[in-house]
Amino acid sequence: MDIMDIFQMITALVVIVFLANFLLKKLNGIQQPSSQVIKIIERVQVSKSSSLCIVQVESEYMLMSISETSNEVIKTFTNEEKEAIQQRLAKKQHSQEAGQLTSQVASLSSKRAATLTTYIKKWKKQYTEFQKKGTHKT
Repeated sequence: MDIMDIFQMITALVVIVFLANFLLKKLNGIQQPSSQVIKIIERVQVSKSSSLCIVQVESEYMLMSISETSNEVIKTFTNEEKEAIQQRLAKKQHSQEAGQLTSQVASLSSKRAATLTTYIKKWKKQYTEFQKKGTHKT
């Protein structure tokens, strides 16, 4: 067994691992279609094996305890509580969108500032060359 055989085996192993990973992700996406009726609105990890979730089932909102051994509904929210949750979620989403827009504007501004700085340096260089040419003629 020479170095070429070892290299081929390692390459084959790496290709098989990446291919298996890719296929498992594709199969997982096919087997678990997203539900239009049940949505997890928010999830908070309480411990390694349990979490609290706000779950929307059609028009109802429920607080659920989810663990490895059991799932149970702790509370069903009233209409007022449901509206308050929706308002907080909308506010959170708007603030995230505003943050993304702010970072995009800042990125554009810094790119434009860098472009302007480049142009200014170029113009200064050209002006200096122009001045040198002008002083040589006189």
